[in-house]
Amino acid sequence: MAETTIQYDPTDVIDGGERVIHLWPNDCYLAHLSIYHFAAPFCKEGMVLDAGSGTGYGSAYLADHGARFVCGIDIGEKAVGFSRLNFDKPNLLFQVKDLERITGFAEGSFDFIFSSNALEHVQRVTAFFQAAWRLLKPEGRMLIAVPPITTPDARKADLANKYHLNSWSPRQWHFVLGQYFKEIQCYTHFFDKPGVSLNFSNHPKEVVISEADFTFTPVSLKEMYKKPTFSAIFVAAGPKSEKKIPRPRRRTKFIDNSFTRRPGEGPPPPWYRSALLAPLRKAVPGPIKKQIKRLLEG
Repeated sequence: MAETTIQYDPTDVIDGGERVIHLWPNDCYLAHLSIYHFAAPFCKEGMVLDAGSGTGYGSAYLADHGARFVCGIDIGEKAVGFSRLNFDKPNLLFQVKDLERITGFAEGSFDFIFSSNALEHVQRVTAFFQAAWRLLKPEGRMLIAVPPITTPDARKADLANKYHLNSWSPRQWHFVLGQYFKEIQCYTHFFDKPGVSLNFSNHPKEVVISEADFTFTPVSLKEMYKKPTFSAIFVAAGPKSEKKIPRPRRRTKFIDNSFTRRPGEGPPPPWYRSALLAPLRKAVPGPIKKQIKRLLEG
């Protein structure tokens, strides 16, 4: 009896445009692929985890560009099935896994952990960082790419995306990463090729660029707020000792107006955080005020 190959409708796999796909390699696709191009040197001869591998093109790119082995994980069963169907390589594996509950790997399994345009979708993102801290080798590195919420307009655009649960500023991402890793380097991600303008909605036949044409510039956290960037990119290294990292399931501490919402929720109410706490600073006793603040920070 002949084996039946399951076919996947690309429109189902991309989840309303939240995932890009190698079957439509336009400027938007290449902008996403460029982050994998930037990450490739970190992967040389290494064991790599692509956390939130989506449609699989990036994991395959790393497997083709120096990684010894790549494991792509994603919560979407259709995305993983599509990835397996389209990218069959001896040094590449795709698995269905929830980034909040990564199991099945031994401690210190990976030389490099990569996550691009995924963590803004993960409600308990600190559970992912806890797992990444456990799975990374002492000399390993982790790269994350997330939306650069550095202006009110960027915040508004991020809130309009119902799939984005973590509306976090670069300062918030940097702060939380710093709870698990000793070293964090920020990078801007941009495109500035003379005579060429990007069009993220163009047709693949109109493409005149490659993934290598994007720039990744090391910057300070402060500079990230001043320079144009498509993504806020952080490379973390030096896992801290177990005594210094947050306890599992500990509430996330917010250092600015960043917040996490539940799936299906809209933006926070107008009295969120500072607007409510400001008039209470003098009227409410300290211990009660702290309880209210913890409640609002979730």
